[in-house]
Amino acid sequence: MKKILEIDGMTCAHCAARVKKELEKIEGVESVEVNVEEKKAVVSLNTAISEVKLKAAVEEVGYEVIKLSE
Repeated sequence: MKKILEIDGMTCAHCAARVKKELEKIEGVESVEVNVEEKKAVVSLNTAISEVKLKAAVEEVGYEVIKLSE
């Protein structure tokens, strides 16, 4: 299962690394790929995780999730 998060506020590789690290902390997340230019994170899950939890992780490090899709 994959979730695609469109994220506002990321401007550099450091931003992407912060988002990736925070999302990887969530139990059930297999992998995270963050693309700064597209302002997206693709999260691979091995169990169902609420969208609220994913958004909260991104907001925790100072960025905003504009859209979340599958």
